[in-house]
Amino acid sequence: MPAYDDCREKLIDTYDAMSPQLQRAARYMLDHPDDVALKSMRALATAAGVTPSTLVRLMKTIGIASYQECRLGYQNRLRDMPASYTGRARQLQHRSTARHISDEDKDDSKIDARSTETTLIAEILHQELGNLARSFGPEMCTAMQDACKLIGNARRVFVLGRRGAFPAAFQFAYAYRFFADNLTLVDGAAGTFGDQLRGMGRRDVLLAVGLSPYSNDSLQVLDYVLAQNATVISVTDSDVSPLARHASINLMVADASPSFFQSFTAAVAVMQALVAILVSRGGETALQQIARAEKQLSAFETYWRDASPKRNIKS
Repeated sequence: MPAYDDCREKLIDTYDAMSPQLQRAARYMLDHPDDVALKSMRALATAAGVTPSTLVRLMKTIGIASYQECRLGYQNRLRDMPASYTGRARQLQHRSTARHISDEDKDDSKIDARSTETTLIAEILHQELGNLARSFGPEMCTAMQDACKLIGNARRVFVLGRRGAFPAAFQFAYAYRFFADNLTLVDGAAGTFGDQLRGMGRRDVLLAVGLSPYSNDSLQVLDYVLAQNATVISVTDSDVSPLARHASINLMVADASPSFFQSFTAAVAVMQALVAILVSRGGETALQQIARAEKQLSAFETYWRDASPKRNIKS
């Protein structure tokens, strides 16, 4: 019986040679492993937007006898997860999202805009909690630790995030510069992509953030970085995203949202987690550099301070 890792690797390795329908099914399985474990083949096909026969063809394509055989590997993966993580994920999936409408509302047909917006806010909160839970599982925790080892050993660190992914990249770059001085934020200001990547080599690391739809700028930078034999760490939404296929480490984040625009909450949180791990490993050197950074900010009076006199509070 193929284990989960074996099924996953086969899906990734053969992805480029698949037809569009098979790719759609494969990507859904890669992005939603819990669904593979818990849903029947027909239910999974419906969720993926393909027919059950597509899943049958997909299994043959990757050399597995049946969907059930593959599913058992995914079920074993779910059983092996820590109970606390699985329990939290299950609670999130079944948590009410404040969709209920009272009988009085139905009778009166007077659901005002505020009530509708409150429901939307609750739905967004529910979805973001789910995104964070799916993005901070045990496998991701291990991957983040491995990514920090690569970053910590790098000669130079380059951080890339275009369009909607830029805030996550900037968040990491801004915080990282408090305790290290070997980072370049590849923002391409004034058309300087090439200038910012100059001198990149095999001892350097690119931390690239990108969710679907993927920016052509990011893919162009990625091609150049790979040609320089530098290491790539991707923060993306799928094991088969164009950022992930040639990455040494793939940090996969969930980006579902009730809004018209995908969510970058989990991507930002993962970048914050990377910074926290790096600082925790940085020892006294990191503390000294942070202290110098704070001193410089103070010299420029960067942050507002409340200079109003404090009132005495009598007991």
